[in-house]
Amino acid sequence: MGDNYMDKKIRLTALLLALTLTLAACGTSNSDSKVDSDTVQKTDETATETTTETDDDSTDNDTDKTSSSEINLESFDSTIEDAIKKAKSNFDGQLTDITLDNENNKWVYKIELESDTEEYDVTFDVNTLDVINQESETEDDDDDNESFKYEDLVTLEEAIQTAKNEVDGRAVEISTEWDDDVLYYEVSIVSQSGEEVDVIIDAKSGDFVEIDD
Repeated sequence: MGDNYMDKKIRLTALLLALTLTLAACGTSNSDSKVDSDTVQKTDETATETTTETDDDSTDNDTDKTSSSEINLESFDSTIEDAIKKAKSNFDGQLTDITLDNENNKWVYKIELESDTEEYDVTFDVNTLDVINQESETEDDDDDNESFKYEDLVTLEEAIQTAKNEVDGRAVEISTEWDDDVLYYEVSIVSQSGEEVDVIIDAKSGDFVEIDD
């Protein structure tokens, strides 16, 4: 009987020990799962923050690129003379207007020609001289525009420099404009304060005329 009692006591002790080890293992597993879950959550949060910061940086870079855009004639692969020549090869007419502008973050030359019966407008990429847009329409007799030859004018570069001498800032557009039978360059300048003004330059003499707010 004593032996049976001892056997039962030993088996009971072994059972309690096994149960204790099992519970301890379960606790460790749950703890590990919680740690893994927390780690995954933190990793996801870090990835989200990194992605957001990257997107913000990309947006800032795009904004900086747009805001810092300025006419830099030396960086273009073609000149306004090249654009005029190509326009005239497409349409037999006289030059009545030229523009250098930035459209959709792309610098373009716009050339306008007129014949006795039609008006022709064409837009070229400043680097490739690929045609971006072109259209023609019946010539309007009420149009006061007169024809001119670019070689009779001061260059775009000279007009831009004169305008920047008057207003410290970035030149973002230049175009020709007739007023009372006089041809002018209108140079759009974004000043250091962020205000955009038009500086009027006599296209033939190159003299500064006025600042148009």
